Amino acid sequence: MTPGLLAGFLAVTLVAGALLGPWALRSAAPTLVHTPRLAIGLLFGSIVVWLGTALALGPLLAWAVTGPAVLPERAAQACQRCLNAANPFVAGTVDAGVPVVLLLALPALVTALLALGLVRECRRRQAESRRAAGLVLTSTTPHLVQGHEVRVLPDERPFAVTFPARHGGIVLSTGALERLSHLELAAVLAHEQAHLRQHHHLITALVSSLARHLRWVPLVAAVEGALPHYLEIAADNRARRCAGTPALVSALVRLGERNEPVLTGHPVGALHAAGPERIRHLVLPGSGSAGALPMLAVISHLLVLAAVGAAVHLPYALTALNGC
Repeated sequence: MTPGLLAGFLAVTLVAGALLGPWALRSAAPTLVHTPRLAIGLLFGSIVVWLGTALALGPLLAWAVTGPAVLPERAAQACQRCLNAANPFVAGTVDAGVPVVLLLALPALVTALLALGLVRECRRRQAESRRAAGLVLTSTTPHLVQGHEVRVLPDERPFAVTFPARHGGIVLSTGALERLSHLELAAVLAHEQAHLRQHHHLITALVSSLARHLRWVPLVAAVEGALPHYLEIAADNRARRCAGTPALVSALVRLGERNEPVLTGHPVGALHAAGPERIRHLVLPGSGSAGALPMLAVISHLLVLAAVGAAVHLPYALTALNGC
């Protein structure tokens, strides 16, 4: 296959993944809910693989086309030597009238801008999380509850919320402590601790920060919307193992959506332990092979994209390391 044909195949595959990815992820949900941590990795990997492969399209086309030289002669010759050294194809090139250096510089520029935007957005979210936690923690007192270090807020409404560990960790209301039984409280604490140990705040921050710049891609928007659901199910699974399903279901009912959270809206960086919407999954988990084929299709699609992306990026990386 020539680089031109491969570039065309890659472009079609990327567009198909971007447009059909949301449907495939929804169809795969009946299987993914049984393995939420795999689902989280698949969702996050979908964005990373799609983006990395999209950035490989320009370098791939650089092997297939020629165009006007825009660099000084010596720089152009050095660039061409590196390009030839990285090119694994033997087929000739086509004059497309596009400067080859543009095909290489544009993905590099996009990568740099995305990296800068990701760092800035993560810092912004961290600052907002710290500020939101500060509003809550000023009225709390530290307690040791069933072996867990928590902050207790005097509030008659039963709720539990978790901030990143460095911003305060688990916060319980006095209403939750009064209304939850010992086993129900154990389920809630295990759920919240799972958020911390499995780094759910970090995953949420990374995906939300990427989505802020890539939400126009349907696949990215779908991943951002589905991710919180699987994070909660992953934390639920931990709670079920620690305290049992009946205790967790009962606790979720008591911490139901009729109870208003401590802050209006959803404070940045906080994960709430509430969710009657998840009770049906806990009480009547789906069975059978529904969703298995879509999940395999998603995995296969990602493997193809990852293989093609690696086949483009690796020769350039090796060439750069070897000094052309």
